[in-house]
Amino acid sequence: MGKDVNAKAALLKMHEIDSLYDKVRRRILRLNKAAEGSTELETLREEVDSIDQELQGTRTEQQDLELESRSLTERIRESESSLMSGELSNPRELEALQSSIDSMKEHRTDLENRSVERLVMVDSLQATLENKQNNLVRVEEEWTNRKNALETEFEQRKKEYLYLKRAREQVAEMLSQENLEMYEHLRRRKNGVAVALLEDEICGACHTQVAVGILNNIRYSDELLSCPSCGRILLTEV
Repeated sequence: MGKDVNAKAALLKMHEIDSLYDKVRRRILRLNKAAEGSTELETLREEVDSIDQELQGTRTEQQDLELESRSLTERIRESESSLMSGELSNPRELEALQSSIDSMKEHRTDLENRSVERLVMVDSLQATLENKQNNLVRVEEEWTNRKNALETEFEQRKKEYLYLKRAREQVAEMLSQENLEMYEHLRRRKNGVAVALLEDEICGACHTQVAVGILNNIRYSDELLSCPSCGRILLTEV
């Protein structure tokens, strides 16, 4: 590997910056995704709209049934008046009128039963809607507070990201082109981590025991050495 004045210190600094840089970058992406909207809030809004539509439809049905029942009651009253007036004398006509009255009364009973059912449904749906609306208000308030917090943190993380970006550029200028390219190449191949710190005699990345000869060179030489197991640049903390 190449040899730089202060290359080890620069690579270690680059590694520290990139560790924070990647964390901040991932956090920014998560914040941006989280700020797009609340699944819970969207679901609750859809539920409120659905229940409200069902309530309006059921209320309209109940009102229509009431109107039809009243209209039928008026027709029954007129038919009974005609039946009792004595205007009809033909037995067949009287029988047909009575049959019509009985049929209308039966139909009215059905209308009244259905109207009561709808009335009960309206009451139940109204209670459910009010409960969902109260939950919606609460969740909207929570989401507003959370969104404000997300936006505040996003702005803070963006400043950190830009600061680390500039710091990284400054450290990159301290490295030779050869060592910078080597570092970037390892980052691409090693899941974003090009440097491994020695922990006693162990590679901090792959946890492999490092030979004594390599350890001495890492500790006392300017030469850049890689872990024989994972290939990352082995460094000690300065």
